[in-house]
Amino acid sequence: MTDMTFYTLADSDFFVGTVALLNSLRLTGNNGELVVLDCGLDDAQRRALAPHATLVPLPDGVVQRKTLLKPYVHEVARPGILVWVDSDVIVTQRLEEVATHARSGKLCFHSVDDLNQRSRSFPQWVHEFGLASPLRRQTYLSAGFFALDAVRWRNLLERWSTICTAIPPERVFGPDMRDPLWAGDQDALNALLMSEVPADAVEELPAREAVFPPDMHRVSVTDGDGLTALHDGAPVALLHYTWVPKPWTARAWGRIPNMRRDAYVRLLPRVLFADDVRLRLEPALVPPWLRPGPAGRLALEGIVLGKRLRAAAAAVVRCLPAGLRATLMGWRDRIDPPERGRPNR
Repeated sequence: MTDMTFYTLADSDFFVGTVALLNSLRLTGNNGELVVLDCGLDDAQRRALAPHATLVPLPDGVVQRKTLLKPYVHEVARPGILVWVDSDVIVTQRLEEVATHARSGKLCFHSVDDLNQRSRSFPQWVHEFGLASPLRRQTYLSAGFFALDAVRWRNLLERWSTICTAIPPERVFGPDMRDPLWAGDQDALNALLMSEVPADAVEELPAREAVFPPDMHRVSVTDGDGLTALHDGAPVALLHYTWVPKPWTARAWGRIPNMRRDAYVRLLPRVLFADDVRLRLEPALVPPWLRPGPAGRLALEGIVLGKRLRAAAAAVVRCLPAGLRATLMGWRDRIDPPERGRPNR
């Protein structure tokens, strides 16, 4: 038995990622119940997940604030250790050490992946969120994974949910990252951690334990069956694929620089299709290069070759006159429109 309960958030676009999360938790011995806040799964996806996770449908009025749903976890949090894991994460080791910190009363977080954002803080937060204390200087932390004692910190969860209701959804992930509310619930959470929560209650977890897209190619998968992974020789706990498009989508190939070496891409077929996973997907649900067997490997090699040809073509285009170059780039963007990234959802 374990006192850990895992929570995540998913709609139909994140179903594949949620299955990867579920299976990776079980393969690494993290056997606590998985609770999925359902903000738009379809009926077939719900039927597939239901035997393996507890699904909590979110009320319609809540779902409309789609970029601010995470704090709803306070409504369903159970006694024990609450571990939040975004549904674009593959877990690669047991999380018992994190749970031990949480049992001692610590709030456990990793820093955000962007080094430039680790000092993010705005004096406007005090007014925007009605904070009870001034801000102190502290590392800006990621809301994509955290662990805490759900009973001891229930007031914090409720406070987080309350202040998020004051965030206009249109300001979240807007065009300007300098907006104090750009990161939505993550900004609200950090504002509380920097003001109303004692500094010594916050446990910043080792940065190398959580790997994000810029460093996925630097991760060595030393035991594919057991998901053991190392980042610059240090054990990895989480592979977190922030921003979009997500690796399980058809357009992801253009985003991933080295598809052969990307640790998340390498492990996806393992956690989606192996015989020993809890929920095995149909290969047709993912792009060809992620499917198991020779056909999947051939598709992957085709993508690698296509990326090389694309890079060569781009080099040629850069040598063309400015007018012709602009025309060709316009055609490219109409055929393959650029997709704006978001850090979490």
